[in-house]
Amino acid sequence: MGRRGIVLDERGELKVKVMKDADGFITQGLVVDESDYDHVALIVASNKGDFKDYPVLGVGERYLKSVGRAAEMRADVQTQLELDGYKADVQVSDTGELVIDTK
Repeated sequence: MGRRGIVLDERGELKVKVMKDADGFITQGLVVDESDYDHVALIVASNKGDFKDYPVLGVGERYLKSVGRAAEMRADVQTQLELDGYKADVQVSDTGELVIDTK
């Protein structure tokens, strides 16, 4: 999809690259780039209700330490990504890891 927006660093914090003009004043700071990975990661990590404008968006921790719910988790992640406009192929590996391929 190639969405562009403010991106996050490896720790999930805003990525900042300060640029100053000749007088030493800050002219730029937040990094804007392709942000699809951040969107998907935030949807998967966030719980329902975390986004004020979209209270039903998010998967969260409800599948942690659950047994036999891989198909339900896969379907929920797929649905949540579709709600945000992604056409994604979501699979659960044999080790229980999510494999998400956004198109």
